[in-house]
Amino acid sequence: MDALNRESRTSVHFMVSYMLAGAPAFEQSRAVDFQKALLDNGLEFTQTNIRPRNFMLLRQDPSNLQVKLDSPGPQITGLHTIANNPTYDIDMFARDALAVTDAYRQTWPAPHYQIIRATAKVSHLYSSQEHAFKYLWETRLGQSPEDFKRLGPRPVAGGGLRLMIPPHAVAGEEPRSIEIRIESFLREPRKLLVETTFAWPQPKVLAKDDAFDIPQRLESLETYAVNEVWTFVS
Repeated sequence: MDALNRESRTSVHFMVSYMLAGAPAFEQSRAVDFQKALLDNGLEFTQTNIRPRNFMLLRQDPSNLQVKLDSPGPQITGLHTIANNPTYDIDMFARDALAVTDAYRQTWPAPHYQIIRATAKVSHLYSSQEHAFKYLWETRLGQSPEDFKRLGPRPVAGGGLRLMIPPHAVAGEEPRSIEIRIESFLREPRKLLVETTFAWPQPKVLAKDDAFDIPQRLESLETYAVNEVWTFVS
């Protein structure tokens, strides 16, 4: 039996985020308009948190979903769609995230949208036959548990790796940076958390009638996470 079970993969986090040029009005009436547009696109939220520079919408059914709209800098809008512990797959999440961007375009119409940066993240859990950090440290990295004695008499409960790959383009694709985090899951020691993040730093202009390219971005991320990243981990 393999030390790490590929078939045990469980998705525990999805995220897609856009930084857009321009800052929308955050008054309560516009937040209500945004909620109505979301409902028209099939998304209903039960909790709303409105603040002067951002607002957030939350739901639990049919799957956990969070939508956040903020202004992290002058004339910049952040549009974030997040699913923690989702009960559906990434394709369904992509559908919901696309509905969020459609609602945004309906609420804040413009001749075009300047995308400054796009980011997407997916996190998976894998089951290990032993403590996940033991697998990572000894089996995958070939290190000795005796090394930890240099840190003192207390046991090491967990740990991991963080890899940063700078922006690059492959085979004519849009340049992207990659961040990979691999670590033992402290709440369940025999689970290994593998988080993969893509960031596309190249600005682009989206015409007012064009949909955001969320499905394509999430598909490329998921494919990389379950193939290249899995091969590296295992």
